[in-house]
Amino acid sequence: MFVHINDKQFEAKPGERLIDVARKNHAHIGYFCGANGICQTCYVKVLEGMHLLSPLDDREKAMLSDRLIDEGIRVACLTTLEKLGTVKLLTTVEEVKRMVEKKPQEIIPYQAKMGWESLVKFPETIAMQAQRFSTGKLETWQLVTDIAGAVAGALELVVMAVQGSLGWGKKTKAFTREYVPAATDGNESTKEHPDKKKAEKKTSPEIDTSLKQHKHAPVN
Repeated sequence: MFVHINDKQFEAKPGERLIDVARKNHAHIGYFCGANGICQTCYVKVLEGMHLLSPLDDREKAMLSDRLIDEGIRVACLTTLEKLGTVKLLTTVEEVKRMVEKKPQEIIPYQAKMGWESLVKFPETIAMQAQRFSTGKLETWQLVTDIAGAVAGALELVVMAVQGSLGWGKKTKAFTREYVPAATDGNESTKEHPDKKKAEKKTSPEIDTSLKQHKHAPVN
């Protein structure tokens, strides 16, 4: 099956999480918590193929407001591919990026909307995360390790982007230096390079002394 993320097509298979498909293909998606369902940065908007995905579970319902659900928003680290077909996604971080580039006037209303929807679900989100910690479903050390891995992955993407923009890694023509062989017979005279002889033959024409301007000659 194919998953289109931010207009780029990738191969995938049932059972994979959306976040895993995005990360392995270096798609532009947020995952600061290392795909542990905490940071809420891996939101994606499902443009096509919602019926091919796993249904909303209690954790997603605790984080997503009814308005976001109606808009087709899913949490990528909590959503898996269940059926064969084509799924098209737009990550929220890519949506913001495009908005900044093309419609910057829409940024403030968009951020206000997302902030309000998160605030509405904040009590449920906190309660759900606390329960995960208390029941041992979320280990602190594993969380720290996953966050470190997420940061490393983000830095890798940054390096790749910088290298691409600067053109690093492209092959350049090797520099070669030509040397004129020196005489080895110990004599003062050496064999001169042909180009040097040609250069010596080219001399500037002699200027008649009457045409030369004296240092202090007045200029009319």
